[in-house]
Amino acid sequence: MYNFIIKENGPELDLVITRAMLVLASIAAIVYRTDEYYYLNLLSAAILLITAVFTKSLLIKFKVNYFVLLAGASAILFFATRSISFAVILLVYGFLVKFLYKGSSIVVTTEGVIIKKFFGSPLHPWNEFSNIILKDNLLTLDFKNNKLIQVSIDETRVNIDESAFNKFCRDFI
Repeated sequence: MYNFIIKENGPELDLVITRAMLVLASIAAIVYRTDEYYYLNLLSAAILLITAVFTKSLLIKFKVNYFVLLAGASAILFFATRSISFAVILLVYGFLVKFLYKGSSIVVTTEGVIIKKFFGSPLHPWNEFSNIILKDNLLTLDFKNNKLIQVSIDETRVNIDESAFNKFCRDFI
């Protein structure tokens, strides 16, 4: 059995969801404002919106911990709205996204190929493939129905002998 972790080429789902949660938090800071704290609410909404825009830079470039970012955002949301429920909801959704989202992967077994995605993990039996090859951390799945899947493998998390894998696949095709 071979397990391949797919290298993410686009924005990761947890980053997109985090940005969306921060934007919703900034909207909540504006909508649930009080007249006595009007400027504090606007400032809080602006900080949350700027944080949403620069989330990737904060997490990757400045190496801010994801949970520290969420805790800070929920604290700002609490001070802006004076509602503990908004802050707790932001924290809970943030933790759920981080713990439940696992990246896509491909598992090659003696029964076939399982393409694990966020929603669903179909098993494709060997008789659906005309060729499967791994070359230079690029996995190519060539189906008999002219469907072709090519994915980059995360070489930092997966170390597989290409020749042994290709021989394994040739034995089943």
